[in-house]
Amino acid sequence: MAESLKLIENFLSDQFYLKSRLLRAPVTNTLRMKYEVFLSFRGPDTRDSFVSCLFCDMEDMGIRVFKDNEKLRVGEKIEGGLLQALDDSQIYIPIFSKRFAESSWCLREVAHMRDCTSKSDGKKEILPVFFNVTPDDVKCETELYGAALPKHEEKYGSLEVNRWRDALVEIPTTVSWKLEGQGHGVLIKQIVQGVLLKLDGKNRRLPNHLVETDDLKHIEELLDVDSNDHVHFVVIHGTGGIGKSTLASIIFNRFRSKFECSSFLEDVRSHPPLKMQEKLLAETQGANSTKGIYDTNTGIDRIKKGLRKKKVLIVVDNVDEKKQLENLAGSCDWFGRGSRIIVTLRHLETIHNEDYQTQPSNYIHYSVKEMPSDQAIQLFSKYAFSSDTRPNNWYEFSKEVISSVGKLPLTLEVVGSFFARVKSKRENTLEDLKQAARKGVRDTLMISINKLGKIEKDIFLDIACFCIGEDKTYAEYLWHTSIDSPCSTINLLLSMSLIKIDEDNRFWMHDEVRDLGRYIVKEEDFKDPGKRRWVRIDENTEDILRSKKEKGAVQALSLCISHDITPGEIAYLPELWFLGGEGLTFVGDFENCLHSLRWLSWLRCSLDFSATNLYLENLVVLNLSRSKITDDWGGWKKIQAAKLRILDLTECHELTKTPDFSKFGKLDKLILTKCEKLSMIDSSIDKLKLLNTLDIRGCRSLKRLPKEIGSLKYLSKIIMPYFDKLNKCPKDLCKIVSFLCTLGIEQLPHSIGRLNLTHLDLSFCKKLCELPDSIGELKSLIELHLGFTGIYSLPSSIRKLKNLKYLFLFNCKGLFELPHFIGELKSLVKLNSSFLKISVLPDTIGKLVSLTHLSFYYCKNLCKLPNSIRKLKSLVKLNLECSGISVIPNSIGRLKNLKYLLLSGCRELQELPNSIGDLESLVDLDVKFSSISILPDSIERLTNLMYLGYPISKSLIQHWHSCMGEKEFFKFSESSWIFTLPHFIERLKNLKQLSLSFYRSTWMCFSTLSGNWNDWSRVTTVRPCSSHDLT
Repeated sequence: MAESLKLIENFLSDQFYLKSRLLRAPVTNTLRMKYEVFLSFRGPDTRDSFVSCLFCDMEDMGIRVFKDNEKLRVGEKIEGGLLQALDDSQIYIPIFSKRFAESSWCLREVAHMRDCTSKSDGKKEILPVFFNVTPDDVKCETELYGAALPKHEEKYGSLEVNRWRDALVEIPTTVSWKLEGQGHGVLIKQIVQGVLLKLDGKNRRLPNHLVETDDLKHIEELLDVDSNDHVHFVVIHGTGGIGKSTLASIIFNRFRSKFECSSFLEDVRSHPPLKMQEKLLAETQGANSTKGIYDTNTGIDRIKKGLRKKKVLIVVDNVDEKKQLENLAGSCDWFGRGSRIIVTLRHLETIHNEDYQTQPSNYIHYSVKEMPSDQAIQLFSKYAFSSDTRPNNWYEFSKEVISSVGKLPLTLEVVGSFFARVKSKRENTLEDLKQAARKGVRDTLMISINKLGKIEKDIFLDIACFCIGEDKTYAEYLWHTSIDSPCSTINLLLSMSLIKIDEDNRFWMHDEVRDLGRYIVKEEDFKDPGKRRWVRIDENTEDILRSKKEKGAVQALSLCISHDITPGEIAYLPELWFLGGEGLTFVGDFENCLHSLRWLSWLRCSLDFSATNLYLENLVVLNLSRSKITDDWGGWKKIQAAKLRILDLTECHELTKTPDFSKFGKLDKLILTKCEKLSMIDSSIDKLKLLNTLDIRGCRSLKRLPKEIGSLKYLSKIIMPYFDKLNKCPKDLCKIVSFLCTLGIEQLPHSIGRLNLTHLDLSFCKKLCELPDSIGELKSLIELHLGFTGIYSLPSSIRKLKNLKYLFLFNCKGLFELPHFIGELKSLVKLNSSFLKISVLPDTIGKLVSLTHLSFYYCKNLCKLPNSIRKLKSLVKLNLECSGISVIPNSIGRLKNLKYLLLSGCRELQELPNSIGDLESLVDLDVKFSSISILPDSIERLTNLMYLGYPISKSLIQHWHSCMGEKEFFKFSESSWIFTLPHFIERLKNLKQLSLSFYRSTWMCFSTLSGNWNDWSRVTTVRPCSSHDLT
């Protein structure tokens, strides 16, 4: 007992010390850095464990994160350093814990976050963490937060508290994290990865299975990022597949926040030098800095001029020619003091003379070593056995594999994934590996590739040659023309770790595996590229294209240079499937050419279109992204592609109107993402009878969709922008099954009734005031969200929604009554009518025989329930918190399945009916902050009651010691009557958790308890709760 009391005494001392420290804290203006992430949390709940670890992990990944500090919380306003940090942050992460709402500062911060995000035009967002609470708790749909808010009203006023409540209700949950059933470490990893993806896109994606090595520590020491004396080049070199790029990525993520700007130039040897220069300039100086660059010399001048005074972190990855580095980072004097340039390559001789030891001192070299054996076994085990540790019976086998194939991370990943698939043949496969390993890494990787069938190998080679960085969907359309199920093949290659798919649904492949794939293609004919399936054209190989020799084996052609393509060149490529390049121009008459072409990736296409007879009868994918074309571009009339399935016009910034779509009748997917000047979609879209997906994200000038879109019977997905310029839906829509409205929607079309919707979410469409009668024709509708809309009445046709299970009406401020016909929604399971101004409920509500959850939270005008409430035989939860309820009907006792009766904050409620004792299933009864002075005697019959929230008064103490002795859980709430804890607590023989709320007399409470309670050992949790004056 003494030890337990000592713990509580320490806690109280900490609380009073914290409060006194807050009162003395000065305003600080020392926060100079702009933050990327702002962490908001209630200190006592999460600081010492979860938040501290999360903060450290984010900093380790290079995320500029601000952790709220009590020293900045002064007075009643957010100002000074705290205000600056909030305003500067891009992502807000409130960590909602059970007592978060007890803190006025936490609530004030959340409200400010809401204000910042609403004004940011999508540039800021809130990503909540639900730490042992649910979204319903946070949105005030349960007593946990709902009961905590009213206690702030006396000090801060109802207007301010309502602002906080609105902010909580509006907390987004689409992207969020929940602790539920997982460890802190797992949750922290999820949050960090999610934040990295949400930031500006510069953070590098890392392998799923990382094994920490000493290399990182050594490279960090060499970088010496805190020194601003000089510019350093750190050259990381080593054999292919040893992990150079991965190390550079980790370093980049971890330290880029310490520099003014940063850029990771991936795999420079595979990209045109001008494209790499543009990427460097765009990421360090902005997109406008790339204008007017037509050759590498101009690019060099622009880099030197723009970066010579900036402290930058640049990674130049996978260099195999000195010129590649010279075009991007030729000298230290190009950059400001303190800059660091990381270069990865295989051989130092690539950039240095043979005597590289004599190179300038600002070049520092680091040779990546092989992994130690124990780390190699760990990495192999992660892929082979899905575990950090290998099973004991496979230890010797794992050692033998490592001994045979070596310790290169790439090899271990591929070989481990391969062994995971051939469990019954591991011993035989090991012998093959031993033979291959004697020849090198490529032969080891070939063990996996040789196990592929012809179709799998063909797709693997296609990805290696021309699909890296391309959308997976595009490639699937290409392969579907000749292969029944490309998806299963892609999944096979993924399981073998031969390919990966990034967060943007694009193919990725390790450069060693990619090079092996391309080498296999080269092996098809070393001497004559025209006899290979794929050819890559650059300045040195342009003659291959001009050769007047048939190249019947060539299926894919990638051009890394601007080139005028002529019919004479194409005539010798009769089997061409794929043609890709930037800035290409078609010149001449292409009649009887390109019959086999299925995918044309024509980025930044020429505005001058003089080609004729460009009949692409088998084309299925046309990508014209980042072109300056307009709706009257000559290509629209001259390109004939009757079988086209995907048209990608991403970032065509000069496009103000879409072209005539009449020629593309089989189009399945139309992508108009980030066409910022697009203000009109041509009416010919009604010719796209098979259109399935329309993506108009980022089309900021688009105010309405054409009415013709309503005739598209197969259109099932519209990806809309998340802003309020698009204010009107088309009148006719047909088969859409998933519909997400934008915030500015003012009116729904009558034709919405023809949809096959199962879910309709109109939340926060504040300009939407009425629903069309045709809403009742949505026979398949299961869920209808109308929260925070301007709806002032429900149409009578809603009674026909026989399958509707979930109806959300919370905070419809114009809705003053529920219609009598609501009782006809026989399938309704959950009705949330919180924050409404209704004053009476229709008797027909008793007809909702399937209803399990009913909420009238904060319905201040609602004074009583109808007697028909007794008919809700399925009701499990009734939430009337903070409502105007003054009388609970005696008939409530008939609700035999009711488990939760929430009446907290019902200040007009003075008594409970005696029939409350008939609620045999009741687990939770909460009448805190009500005017109830005594419980009815029948409460002793509530044998399943585990939680009772109640304002304590002296007149109740004599009741409780007899009727509550067998309850497992009992909570005393904050109330003006609490001055000491009653002696009868010692008689609660089954008590397992004691939650205490503190007021100024708390210390006296414990003094009283210390002499009376001798059995603390059986209480598994003692959870002190500070009252709001300690926040």
